Amino acid sequence: MKKFSLLLTLACTLLLGGCATTFTSQVSVFHEWPGTTQDKSYIFERAPGQENNPEHKLYEDLLRTRLQTLGFKEISAGATPALKVELRYATTIREVKPSLFWQPGIYDPYWGLHFSRGIYRRNYLYYPTFSTWPYYPRGALDMYVRSTYLHQLQIRISEMGKNKVLADIKTSSEQDNEEISLYMPYLMDSALKDFPGKNGSTSKVEFKVES
Repeated sequence: MKKFSLLLTLACTLLLGGCATTFTSQVSVFHEWPGTTQDKSYIFERAPGQENNPEHKLYEDLLRTRLQTLGFKEISAGATPALKVELRYATTIREVKPSLFWQPGIYDPYWGLHFSRGIYRRNYLYYPTFSTWPYYPRGALDMYVRSTYLHQLQIRISEMGKNKVLADIKTSSEQDNEEISLYMPYLMDSALKDFPGKNGSTSKVEFKVES
């Protein structure tokens, strides 16, 4: 009995304390970053449609904070910076092909099969069985079609006068939620980890985040 109480207390503690999940992304880095001290003054260069876009301004604020910790300094309008920073992002849907397999289930004639998974669309092919009404076990051939979303971020840093690209970093992460705003801080942290990074490399970056 004492052992059971201890396990119950531990389980409640874990539930109340929340849990950490792993954010995983793929990061590709190409750069010609100078080995000597580089003037890191910059301005943001915006594509048409980004200038008055509240979402884009929010992401610029996130990036601005991270660049500051790396020694970059945004200058005011009218001054001449050494660098310009471009920020691009996109989300594309990726649909996993359906799979057909058998699993047991408990059938309720009113509600249907219980415990469906939220991120799947399901089509059932039942075969007849005989048992006691209203609840009885039966088999089901389940066809799942799963949709996921590929969130992508690109950070490009160029020389202001020559338009020479000094760093081009792309990162992407596949998630179940379509809202890229939920993952933008993590995408930026992945992209700028160990900046400027190893030239020509593509690597998997993982870190723990509180859910």
